[in-house]
Amino acid sequence: MAVKVIQMEETNRCDLCGYRSEGGFLDRARHLKKEHPQYAKGLLFRIAAPGIFLIEVLIMAAIHAPEWAFLVALFSSFGLLFFGKQRSRAERRQAGVRPTLSLKRLVQEGGLGFMLIAPVIALVLVALSKR
Repeated sequence: MAVKVIQMEETNRCDLCGYRSEGGFLDRARHLKKEHPQYAKGLLFRIAAPGIFLIEVLIMAAIHAPEWAFLVALFSSFGLLFFGKQRSRAERRQAGVRPTLSLKRLVQEGGLGFMLIAPVIALVLVALSKR
C-alpha cells in the first residue's frame, strides 16, 4: 500500500521543476502552460497528432481523395507528432531530467495511445492496399 501512495505522490509532482500539484489534471495543465510553455506546446502537438490524422482521413474519405493523399495525411500527422516529441525532449533535457519517460511509466501514464499507434497505422495501410 505504501508503494502506491509514493507512486501517486510522484505523479502529482512536475518532472521539470518539482511543483507539487494538490489539484487534478487542470491544475497540472495550468502549471505546465504557465511555467513550461514550450514543453506544454510539445505535449499538445503529441496529443493532437492522432486526432488530426483521423480528421484528415475522414475528410479525404468523404471527398474521395486519391490514395496518395492518405499518405500525405499520415506523414503530416507523424511530422506533428515528431516535432512535439523533439520539443518536449529538448525541454526535459534543458530542465536537467531524463529526456524520455521510462517504458514502465509511459505505459502506466499514457500507454493506451502509445500501444494503439502501431495498429492504427497498420490498419490504414491495409485499407489503402485494398482500395
